[in-house]
Amino acid sequence: MLKVLHVITTLNRGGIERWLLSMLGEIPRTQCAMDVCCKGHSVGPYAPMARELGANVYLEPLRVTQWGFINGLRRLVNSGAYDIVHNHLQVYSWLPAFACRHLDVPVITSFHCTEFPSDTTLRLPVLSHLRNAYGKMSVKYALRHSAMITGCSQGVLDSIREAYGGADGQRREVLYYGTELPCLPSPEERQAFRESFGWQKDTPLIVHIGRFAEQKNHFGVLRIFKLVLQRHPGAKLLLIGGGPLRPAVEALARKLGLSDSIRFLGYRDDVPHILTRSDLFLFPSWLEGLGVAALEASAAAIPVVASNIPAIAEAIEHGSTGLLIDPNNNSAMADAVICLLEDKALATRLGCAGRNRVSELFSNQVSAGSLLRIYNESLSQHKCAVLNNSRRPVLGAF
Repeated sequence: MLKVLHVITTLNRGGIERWLLSMLGEIPRTQCAMDVCCKGHSVGPYAPMARELGANVYLEPLRVTQWGFINGLRRLVNSGAYDIVHNHLQVYSWLPAFACRHLDVPVITSFHCTEFPSDTTLRLPVLSHLRNAYGKMSVKYALRHSAMITGCSQGVLDSIREAYGGADGQRREVLYYGTELPCLPSPEERQAFRESFGWQKDTPLIVHIGRFAEQKNHFGVLRIFKLVLQRHPGAKLLLIGGGPLRPAVEALARKLGLSDSIRFLGYRDDVPHILTRSDLFLFPSWLEGLGVAALEASAAAIPVVASNIPAIAEAIEHGSTGLLIDPNNNSAMADAVICLLEDKALATRLGCAGRNRVSELFSNQVSAGSLLRIYNESLSQHKCAVLNNSRRPVLGAF
């Protein structure tokens, strides 16, 4: 039986965290036991669910000096007798690679985005430069000292290679993150969902999911939606998620006169329920690693209007499962939304094709199979490398 320790910031309500929970549910613990170590101030709201699925969840807070985290992680890896450490720390990715370098435990480092923007703003330029320099050093170290690098899309791997280089001959592989295929509701259930908000049963319903951070382009979402309302004044927008920019987004919604047409739902654990009862998913992000939320929308059989950026273009096929538009062009985004609201046949065709594509390429079952294969191959190659090194003659020994 394999034992794997995932090192992550926290088990928050996010796409990567939901994927990790799905892997805990999909892969039997008798086949691969996966535990989680969080470096944040808390283990996060998904920790109880991870424990229910059999995982041990540990908290090893990262402090200013960082040595406490490194030593704590070493103790945890040794005491848990883990075969592999799966590193998800991005900007801090050097820490697990450094901690495990002399433990005879291979590290797999996974990258989830083409860039690593900070959630906080530093007012002093010198501090921002220092943080950027630290991030570059960290990623380069992880690239050199990881047994394998994975990216959640080819776009992520290409971006990492271009920005940071890496060791020659190192294995790099795309690891697509899967999603579940929810049951589809009846027309009556879709109508009842709208009526639960006090809306008409045929209200056009647009949904967006994402942390309220700059890369998700919530300000663009509002401006696109305002243009849509000019053609469909009865349409409504659901915003799912939380984050530091939510107050500013709410303020802009009031300024644009959209408050009566928008519902801020916060973090939700019933995302598939909401998606299957909506008409369209709007996703004009500036940056994405893959766009797990867009895959969740496709799995729910609704069409997607999203940014035409490399990562999302792997999740959504333009003209087949959704429409991909330049995120700088709010007018074109709005036109695409209006087109799908008015052309029900096209919307249905794109939604059905998206659900079929998720089933074939991005289901939890497919993702779990890829993950297990990566683990087994990485461990096998690591053992071969250790064996070969042990057979090398020691210089000066006769």
